[in-house]
Amino acid sequence: MPGLKLTTEQAAGRSIIRGLRRTALMVIVASVTGFSGYAPAADAADSSAAAKAFTYKTPQGVTFVVTAEGLSSIRYADRELATGAWRAGSGEDWFRYGNGRVAADKITEKSLEILDGNRARVRHVMQDITADYSYVFDGEDVTVTARLENANPAEEMAVARFYGLKFDFGRPPAGVMCTQHISYFQFPGHGIAMCHPSGFSNIGGSYAVNEAVGIGVSPSRTGLVRTLILWDHGDWAHQETDPCRNLNYFVVAPTPAAGARTYEMKLRVSPDRDWKHLLAPYKEHFQGTFGPVQYKADNRWAASFYANKSMQAVSEKNPYGFHDGMARLDLPEGVQALCEFMLKQFREGGGQGMILWGQGGEEPRGGMYRPDFDILPPEVEAQWPALARQFKEAGVRLGVTARPRHMAVRVSWKSDGIIDINADDEGHRQVLWNRFKNMIARGCTLFYLDSFGDSLEDVKLMQFLRRQMGPDIRTFAEHQCDAIMPFSGGYSETELNGDAEGKTGSYAFWSGLRNWEIYRWLAPGSQMVSRLFRTNSKAPENVEPAERFWFRNHITPLVVYGRPTVSVAELKAMQAEYVDDQGQWKDGP
Repeated sequence: MPGLKLTTEQAAGRSIIRGLRRTALMVIVASVTGFSGYAPAADAADSSAAAKAFTYKTPQGVTFVVTAEGLSSIRYADRELATGAWRAGSGEDWFRYGNGRVAADKITEKSLEILDGNRARVRHVMQDITADYSYVFDGEDVTVTARLENANPAEEMAVARFYGLKFDFGRPPAGVMCTQHISYFQFPGHGIAMCHPSGFSNIGGSYAVNEAVGIGVSPSRTGLVRTLILWDHGDWAHQETDPCRNLNYFVVAPTPAAGARTYEMKLRVSPDRDWKHLLAPYKEHFQGTFGPVQYKADNRWAASFYANKSMQAVSEKNPYGFHDGMARLDLPEGVQALCEFMLKQFREGGGQGMILWGQGGEEPRGGMYRPDFDILPPEVEAQWPALARQFKEAGVRLGVTARPRHMAVRVSWKSDGIIDINADDEGHRQVLWNRFKNMIARGCTLFYLDSFGDSLEDVKLMQFLRRQMGPDIRTFAEHQCDAIMPFSGGYSETELNGDAEGKTGSYAFWSGLRNWEIYRWLAPGSQMVSRLFRTNSKAPENVEPAERFWFRNHITPLVVYGRPTVSVAELKAMQAEYVDDQGQWKDGP
């Protein structure tokens, strides 16, 4: 998720980090009340400093205890929230990544040095790895900097793991927490792709709460590398009722052979359970890593139009399998009908533009929607200038479906396969940009990004594309993680769930309303669009329109033509309640 930047030198850690060239940073934030305690885990190694302890108490009454084992206890109101011993090790076995030849499981030497009332230093010697930790306390926060030295002369440690604290919430916690057993197929099947940014870890920070406490965890200043905050169950046999979680933090950034790397974390403990307070250090990290939103959002409604129908529709009279009528982009009468109908809707309804799905029709070689989205049938290409010209003259945006992460390759005489492009390959990036450039030259300023948005590679590609596009081209990624939002808007779908009698109804937003709330808090000015996918069972007549549900939640309606749920006149009036003439939310981001 590339090399890591060196953290700012602190007085307590100068002797630890001086001379290093690469660094990773982890930040953990927590808030505590009312926990039952249990005995700290014992370490097999002995130490002359074992009886020595450093204690720090926050202004809010939270007590941290650091021993030669590491951070060993967190207490609030004389009850223990966390026990154990924070330490480093290898995370390669979790992800089946790396060769596992660097040994870092047994601590053979350990020591504690108390520097002053706010700072302590711990040293752990393992078989191949020596870890020097600096603990710096400030208010509710403790910053832990860990310098790992690798004595193995030939092998790197590909994944650093930090672990050893067990948290007891008293009951199963709620919040944004990645939880997965190491044996489940996702870890061996997906490996480091499980790490943030990903569909599994689509928010790089984490928070957990019960009725009395909130815990937030955040990486910080890592640069664009893969990280994962994982809350492993204390008792997987009773996971539904398990009140305990073992905290793990992984960084996919190698500790080089015969070299060193520095990692850092911050832990905040506060009685304030609000998720924004718990994730505040993550927001600082996020904005420092990814920066502000780099596109100009417009939250006026947009339209989606599906031109391709199916391979079964392909015939001598319809060689590209389009829907009939105004979806026939290969015929002048079809394009003219589309322009007349859609531009009338925008004039009357105040929308911003239309995105075409399947602008090239059905591809007999497969791979819908195609990565080579700029390749149009000759008949469609011939009609495109008339389509683009009329939309431009009407001041309405024209868009198409793209598939940025992939390329099509021939797997047989009649069919294509789809493979990933290399996000770090300049040649691949230029091929991708040329496709977008071709469609922008054809008048396209909206793009739906199919099968895209929730991986490290997607973030890298979107950073590159946004630099080329500038802020005025709008894009909407089918899948989201927080890291994609500064560079592209998101696309989601919504279902209306009714009951068999039509008495109740509610909307289910696929991307998650809390996730979207966090995304736009992390990246103010980011955008999400959604269409209504389907209605399940019988919805009551008095349920609010989907468009109002979206507007209330700062989601831009993507109206499916022709399946609108309200008239364009009603849509325009509803939009005026929430969005100004420039497409900005009236109540702010």
